[in-house]
Amino acid sequence: MRDIGNLEINRRKLLQLAGAAAAVSLASPLVLRKTARASDQQITVLNTFPTLANEYWQGWDAGAKRAAEQLGIKYMSQTFDDSVDKQIAQIEQAPSLGVNAVVTFAQNAEVIKALCATASQVGVKIANAHSTAAWLAPSDPTFKDAYMLYSQPDNIRGIAAMAQALFDKIGNKGKVLYAAGMPGNFSADTRAAGVKLALKNNPNIDLVAEQPAGENRVAARPVVENLLTAHPDVAAIISYNDDTAIAVLDVLRERGLSGQILTAGNDATREMLTRMKDDPSALGTVSINAPFMTGYSVVTLFDALNGVTYDPLERMRYFDSLFLDSPDAAAKYLSLMDSSGGFAFDFKSMSRHLNGDNWKIQWGMEVIDPSQFWSGIDSMQSLKPANWALPEDVATSLKAGNIEKLNKMFKDHAAAGPLSEVAQNTKAGKTVLGF
Repeated sequence: MRDIGNLEINRRKLLQLAGAAAAVSLASPLVLRKTARASDQQITVLNTFPTLANEYWQGWDAGAKRAAEQLGIKYMSQTFDDSVDKQIAQIEQAPSLGVNAVVTFAQNAEVIKALCATASQVGVKIANAHSTAAWLAPSDPTFKDAYMLYSQPDNIRGIAAMAQALFDKIGNKGKVLYAAGMPGNFSADTRAAGVKLALKNNPNIDLVAEQPAGENRVAARPVVENLLTAHPDVAAIISYNDDTAIAVLDVLRERGLSGQILTAGNDATREMLTRMKDDPSALGTVSINAPFMTGYSVVTLFDALNGVTYDPLERMRYFDSLFLDSPDAAAKYLSLMDSSGGFAFDFKSMSRHLNGDNWKIQWGMEVIDPSQFWSGIDSMQSLKPANWALPEDVATSLKAGNIEKLNKMFKDHAAAGPLSEVAQNTKAGKTVLGF
């Protein structure tokens, strides 16, 4: 996945939209707004994302499209080409296309406020992944029930598992480097926290240098070259993502170091999975499974528009990830991926509206504890508002102990899926969340 850092946004527009939504909420707390869907109106979901010229986003599109087809609803997709103004405009114009549900990736953390305010104003429901504003709960009353789901992989546990595998392979001692993401980006900060956790558990591993590597192979290459020149005696390089890992592998090959220094990445791209089969330095990659993330987001919106209600804590969830740590696991994963980058998930079986209490999930998930989510990340501490408090419904559910109950519910409804056999082929024998 290509993570987006501090891109310029139209802040005046963002504040106007968020402020307008807040004003409506405060002025008319007892007035029912127009529902997102009349009883005779077809459900149409819009999937809006940065680009199709990237393997990650192709899988993102494929999963949502598969879910819509299985659920019998209309599907359309649009790219916003890294423009937050275009992203906001796509939601503004959604009702003119008959759209009443939107799946998206907030181009940067703060723009989610404008996206949700816009969705609330035009009467559509929205699911967002990977990037959300600090200390913002989806059930914030400002958005009047528009923001149905925020999801992401648990980057801390996922990257910690990847780093631990690298450390195990080098005998749990020695010098390592970290070619990192861009600081201040939430994904980059949580992945860095995962590296930090693995280092804490391995006191004989010495992180001799850490440097942002640009998150793509072109930017990463000179960083990796300079790090290796300064520290030629390292045993492993932790890579922020697969594109960074490819840059590492290329530099190692050119310097005749293939097999002497190891690396691993994140995203499970076809190229990295293929390199795992023939490059002795490519230890593995973390699959964060975009096709499931967007497909299940469609299911959630479909169910919500059909009257299914969710516990407030369910609006923030970790979706599972899987560290592919062997050539056999990589080959099996590749064999199950279709030409569009998707997998054969049965999204229809996941719908609570269609299946009642017999719904099943084929990929793991957990509730995110919003009282703890941001507090463990150093860069998020300074962003906490002085009088911050959880929405009342979230606080009530949290006090009732519903995190444990909901996570048990997800386990109870878990079923074998298209990637279950892949998990069994890894050294851990299970996913990051233990499914």
